[in-house]
Amino acid sequence: MNWKDLVTSPPPATGWDLDITDTVVVHRSGQDGLHCAVEGLPAGAFEVGPVGLQAIDAKLAGPTLARLKGAAEGASTGAVIVPTSWLRSFLIDAERAPRKEAELQEVARWRLKKLLPVAPTELRLTVVRLPELDGRRPLLVLAGIERAMAALESTFRQIGVEVGMITTRLFALVPSGLGTKPPVLLVQLETGFLSLLLLDAGIPRLLRTKLLPAQSGTSETIIRELRLTLEFVRDRIGLGGEIEVKLVCPDRELEHELRGWIAGQTSLAPHIEAGGAVCGPTAVVERIGGARLAPAIAVVTGAVR
Repeated sequence: MNWKDLVTSPPPATGWDLDITDTVVVHRSGQDGLHCAVEGLPAGAFEVGPVGLQAIDAKLAGPTLARLKGAAEGASTGAVIVPTSWLRSFLIDAERAPRKEAELQEVARWRLKKLLPVAPTELRLTVVRLPELDGRRPLLVLAGIERAMAALESTFRQIGVEVGMITTRLFALVPSGLGTKPPVLLVQLETGFLSLLLLDAGIPRLLRTKLLPAQSGTSETIIRELRLTLEFVRDRIGLGGEIEVKLVCPDRELEHELRGWIAGQTSLAPHIEAGGAVCGPTAVVERIGGARLAPAIAVVTGAVR
């Protein structure tokens, strides 16, 4: 599959991972490897609503981003990675997939009318055509509020950074080199949100995102969702055999419990990737954890597809 509209190649030298409470930057510097830094954000810098990112207060977010730009050696371009819950992603079927981009966007907007509580004209869409499957023409759609996306780009522009790409943590974490491997189920967790993406020969076959109530982010809740998803994959999609699972979870205790459950399933196996890049300084890694750094490292090193 061609992910060029959701990720970029060659990889950018700098990746910014945003969140409500802080921002992380990962910067690739010649032979010196990867450097990372984190800064806290004042309350109210980002406004998130039912459809994801709604607004940005540049006066609150700007100073933090400016300080991190210094940690990134003043890089003037970069990729921005946002929590998966800040945008909306869908895998939809279209009766036809027009060749012209404008017409393709209209098809996607028409399909989203019933899926999102906002006018389709208020959305910025990225639409990726997927290979025809069983007579269907699936589309992978990433949607965000246009005014929020424009404000995000404007805020970075004010500190002298041109945004080359905006994507979510989920798509930043898609493994490379899947063409000849068993199917991979990417399980990505963040505060209050679960994302499940099944890739068969590198092609998305299932995409599920789910808001998690504050008190339901337990292993039992996640395992139930995994069971339901795997039943659908076996019974409705018809995939048999082993499925590899790539789990990215910021909660170490929850991650341990989920990995234990995965290890106990005869049809599942952990997804093993080549040795990952190391980002320093160690104090930053210890503060925010590897799961939080993983999306930006993947984008900056070109580990994404």
